[in-house]
This record gives sequence, structure tokens and C-alpha cells, in this order.
Amino acid sequence: MKKNMVYFVMYIVLITELLIVITERDDLQEAENQIRDKMLNTLAQIYKKPILLSIPELYSDYNLGNKTPKKVVMTPLGLYSDQEKKNVTFYIDVAPKSPKPLGWPEGGITNKDSTKYFKIKKEGGNAIFVAQFRKPGKYKFHAYCEVQRVLPEYLPEHLLKELKKQIGNTNLHQKSNTVEFVVNAKRIGGLKKKAAKWSL
Repeated sequence: MKKNMVYFVMYIVLITELLIVITERDDLQEAENQIRDKMLNTLAQIYKKPILLSIPELYSDYNLGNKTPKKVVMTPLGLYSDQEKKNVTFYIDVAPKSPKPLGWPEGGITNKDSTKYFKIKKEGGNAIFVAQFRKPGKYKFHAYCEVQRVLPEYLPEHLLKELKKQIGNTNLHQKSNTVEFVVNAKRIGGLKKKAAKWSL
């Protein structure tokens, strides 16, 4: 009788421990699901938000006597992956009613299509407008960028499917806001004429 009682108690203890393990596993699974859902929601919000173009130097002067070209940095904000940074294309054209710099091409330039005096060089996900002005003027430019968004390749198929569902009808080919910046090209410095002195 005592032997049976011992087995019964051991059986109860074993069942209790098993229930604890199952409960802990369910709690862990629930926590993992919450983390997964939060991650997917965060990713979905990234792809739903439009990309933005930032140009810190919106107004600058350029000395026509300078042999070094003018450089203006452009940074797209909101890109998620290295592939997106590789895919992004930058566009610059002269703003309406602005004078055109000497040698400026009709239709503007991109990082894929530039000229001897005006280029857009990509560096990582950023770009640099490199310009050699040869004529004075206050030049206004419009700049923007476009990119084909790329969903994370590291996600398993079922999570990628869920991410696409959360993104919905969002167009993954995105165009940024248009930013206007000004370069005032002029001759700075030079020799100053000394006033003539008369002696009697």
C-alpha cells in the first residue's frame, strides 16, 4: 500500500512538473509571437513611410576663381537595406525661372547621366552634387530621389508573406520630396586697388 502511495505521489509530482514546463513553453511562445508581431509591424511602418531627401546646405556661395568644384551633399532618409541604398537614383534640374549654368544639360542630370562640369556621385547611400560653375549667377536647383524598395531577404517565407500582407497596397517604387537649394556663383576676393596718394 505504501509502495503504491509513493508511486502515486511521484506520478503527481511528474505531472505537476510537466504542466509547469508546458506553461513555461506556452508563455515563451507567446512572448516570441509578440516580439515577431512587433518586429513585422515596425518593418511594415518603415515601408509605408515615404522616403525623404535631406540637403543640409540649402544656400551656399561658390567662388568662380576656385579650381575646386562646388560640392553639395544629399542624403535619402528612410532607406532600410544596403540594396535599397544601391538602387536609389538621384535627380537634379534647374528650378523654373532660375538662370541656367553654362553647360547645364536639358532635362537635368542623374547619378547615371552626368556631364563634364556637373555630376552626381554616389557614396554609399548618399550622393554628392559636384559642380564646376563658370559663369556668375544665383542658381536654384530642384533635387529628388527615387528607389525601388526591397523587402528583407533574411525573413523566412511565412514572415515575408505576413509582412507583405501588413504593407498592403503600398507602392514599393517610391519618390522622395523635392528639395530646392541655391548656389550663388560669384567672384570672391581679388586685388583691391590702392587709393592714389599725391605729394607736393
